Amino acid sequence: VNDLMAIPGVVGVAVGVLEDSTPCIKVYVVNKTDEIKKRVQSELEGHPVRVEVSGEIKPMSGQ
Repeated sequence: VNDLMAIPGVVGVAVGVLEDSTPCIKVYVVNKTDEIKKRVQSELEGHPVRVEVSGEIKPMSGQ
């Protein structure tokens, strides 16, 4: 996870499922850049990896 989060533009990593219910690793990014496409593998430790554009993630205020 730390290696993925160190890639510029990656804002989150989570466990998810594919449409066929296969577990996967989801990598959330601000924008899908060429660098992200090069550095994020399609599989990690035997699990498929999916990159999803989430935009910037900001913490909510305490209101």
